[in-house]
Amino acid sequence: MGFEIMRTKLILLSVLLSSCSYLEVPLLSPYKMDIRQGNYITPEMREKLKLGMNKSQVRYVLGTPLINDVFHGSRWDYAYRLEQGGKLVEQQHMTLYFAGDNLERAEEDGKPVQLAAMPAPAPIPEEAPQPVAKADPAAEVLGSVQAWAAAWSAKNVQDYLAAYAPGFKPQGMSREAWEKQRMARIGKPRVIEVGLSDVQVSMQDDTHATATFTQSYRSDIYRDSTHKTLQLEKTGDAWLIVAEQVSK
Repeated sequence: MGFEIMRTKLILLSVLLSSCSYLEVPLLSPYKMDIRQGNYITPEMREKLKLGMNKSQVRYVLGTPLINDVFHGSRWDYAYRLEQGGKLVEQQHMTLYFAGDNLERAEEDGKPVQLAAMPAPAPIPEEAPQPVAKADPAAEVLGSVQAWAAAWSAKNVQDYLAAYAPGFKPQGMSREAWEKQRMARIGKPRVIEVGLSDVQVSMQDDTHATATFTQSYRSDIYRDSTHKTLQLEKTGDAWLIVAEQVSK
């Protein structure tokens, strides 16, 4: 009797072990992070793009092109691709063609893009006398500050750094280390917008001025608002930044 019970138990155990061998074990797949590459062009950015814009204006609207062949400066390529889970889910490719310094036409994925033209300047009657404008140093300083902010927004590192005087000394680091830091911080975001408000310019003399304003910075990875003071000095025909102070 005991032998029959033991035999029955062994048979049941064999059946259970056999059934376990057919269980499916789910396979684990490696995690794949999202990958974004290139310049993403939003509908708002596309709406601002106009035929006839110069290259600086195009950089201000779309940023620096991903592909810019120095041997073919009349063509700029803005490419973008997004991969999620190892699969391509979105891509863009816009090509701009310039005639000289002005935007002539655009293509997207090989097809023409319809862009509005910049409004033509109002004609000046030939008989109207042209007033001789007197140089306004404060207006020149304001223009230099606005050009500095525009170069920053356009991610044009060369023009941005050129706005600082050779004698500019950043706080807490060498000029070389500061330039490398600025290049990295300007190059990392995909889009940068720098807005200036409440700009006040005061002249110390014909070659020294102070500009104070509220600076609003916005990018796809960071944003803030600060109060900034720039000390500028006229070198030749240019007003260059010799010192800057930032406060929240």
